Amino acid sequence: MEIVGYDNKDKFTHHLKEATLTCSIEELKEVSAFINEIIKEQENNQTGACRHFRDYKKDWDNKCSDLIVLLV
Repeated sequence: MEIVGYDNKDKFTHHLKEATLTCSIEELKEVSAFINEIIKEQENNQTGACRHFRDYKKDWDNKCSDLIVLLV
């Protein structure tokens, strides 16, 4: 697993040693559901995937961070 970052202008910044997710329990449940949906979609698929939390969460806006899952 590799964690990378982007600044608020979508410019790649660097590889991160650690990342902190600061959220409520409800937000954590949403992130968990997002990841579980990706797992279900990809269990029998060996082609990889790239999914954005912003596309999953209907009320997401650009003031929020996006979580990108890239399966390789």
